[in-house]
Parts: sequence; C-alpha cells; structure tokens
Amino acid sequence: MGSVDVARLVAAQLGVLATVGALPCAEDGVPVDEPVPVRCENGEVVLWRHRVGRGYVDVAARPHWGAPLVAFVPEGRAAPAVVRRPWPADDPREEAAERYRQRVHDLAHLAQVVGLGEPVVRRFDRALVEEVLRPRVDTRTLPPCPRPPRQETDAWALAACVQGLLDFYRYRYDQERLASELGLGTEGSPVRGTWRDVARTVRELTGRALSAEVSATPTFTEYLAEVRAERPSISFVPGHARVVTGYTRMSSLRLMGAGFAGLLVLDPAEGAARWENYDAMACVGSCTARLNLVP
Repeated sequence: MGSVDVARLVAAQLGVLATVGALPCAEDGVPVDEPVPVRCENGEVVLWRHRVGRGYVDVAARPHWGAPLVAFVPEGRAAPAVVRRPWPADDPREEAAERYRQRVHDLAHLAQVVGLGEPVVRRFDRALVEEVLRPRVDTRTLPPCPRPPRQETDAWALAACVQGLLDFYRYRYDQERLASELGLGTEGSPVRGTWRDVARTVRELTGRALSAEVSATPTFTEYLAEVRAERPSISFVPGHARVVTGYTRMSSLRLMGAGFAGLLVLDPAEGAARWENYDAMACVGSCTARLNLVP
C-alpha cells in the first residue's frame, strides 16, 4: 500500500478521533500533504511525515510500528528529521506487524463507511460515527507547561525532561546542573547516560520533598493514573525521553483497529507537544514523582 493510500486511512482515523472529542483537529477540509521521509540513523526510512494545517502527522513507513498512525502534532514543524530506532534492534515485532495489518483493514472499512476518498482531515457526522464504531472515549490533559522542555544538546533529552518535571513542582534547575547530576557530561562533550539514575537525582535535588520511582515495565494504565492524579511523568523510549502530560483513549466495540490509545508528550527534541500512539512506541522505562505529605 502506497504512502498516499495510508495517509487517507490516517486522515479517516484523525477525523473520527476529532469527531468524538478524543483528539484536537485541524480545521475541516485540511489536506494531508505530500510526505517527507524521516530516517533512522542508518539511513532507513521509518516514517512518512505529512503536514496537516499548522502541524503534522507521522505515518508508519513499514508494518513493524504496529499501527499506521504513529504521532500527531497539532502545531509543529514538519521538516525532515532523523530519529533513532524506535524499538530494540533485536525485536522483530512480528506481533506488531500483524496488528498493523488488522488496523489497515479496519481503517479501510471505516474510510469507506464515512465516504472519505481523499487524504483530507475533517469531522464526520457524529451519529454515523457512533453507529459504526460504538466508541468509548476517555481524555485528560494537564495544564499547558509554561516552559516546554527543550534539550540544549542532542544528548540531553533526559536532562530536559527532568527539568520539565521539576519545573512542574517549582524547582528551578538549569540543564547544565542536571546533566552534571545525571552523568551526561558537559555542553561541549555531552553523553546520553542512563535513565536509571533519574529517581535518585529527583529525590536529592528536592531534598526528598518529592519521592520518585522508575519502572522498566511501564504500561498505558500507569501513565493514565499519573495524569488522573494531576502529575506529569517521564517516558523513555530507546535513545530518547519525553514528559507525559495527558492521555486519550478511544475504543470501538465494532472496529477494534480503529481505536486509539495516545499519550500527550512534550518532546524536548522539538520543544513541542505531540500525541503519540502508545501501541506504536517501545516504552522501555518511566519515572514518576509525587509530593511527600508533611504531617
């Protein structure tokens, strides 16, 4: 299936999500423009990035993502980019490929039912969508971050995310100090380091006013619980980190492949908010923090 055909299916999914209030959407009738390739570090095309209004959508370039819709950025630059491999190199993701095929099948049926013949994002008749999908929707977001984290070097995504997390609790640290605490080198000689020291750093820099924990097996339910408790968290994928500030979940009782579980993340590589398809991400760790109650 060509990138234009997949873009039409993604446009149908975005339109449905906007119709039921699960995602923000561009203005009605905005086209999904021609794609630009997004490559991983070895030069392989892993995503097709399509401009949509003032933002863009990332579409899987191959089935191993597990879903055609990888991420939606309501407002952000759609310039070509290089991303690190979003899943471990030794992970064939055969099950993900099968999920991708099922979702393409269901989204093709959905696009046919709503009469979408072109890659254009628009809201559909809500009564029709509810009849076709029988959707269940749950969405929550934290207040906008006054200072979205933006990493100061290519290797300091971790420091930027810790900075964003601490900012939420009114602890002000610059990235150079955080990089020193996290073992990320200097601005002139940065290194990526490991996320396993994040919890200790958060506890020490707040005088243990914040308790923090890391998990090597995060689930969507855990991210959901943190947002419901009005707490941001950090999500780690291979080679990168983002601050989670919201979630959306739309399930369908009739077309399972048309459902969507998304996390609203602040991506320090861009300093922009993006909705990531949780099922397309290889989340390898998380860090949660909460205030310790004083008696």
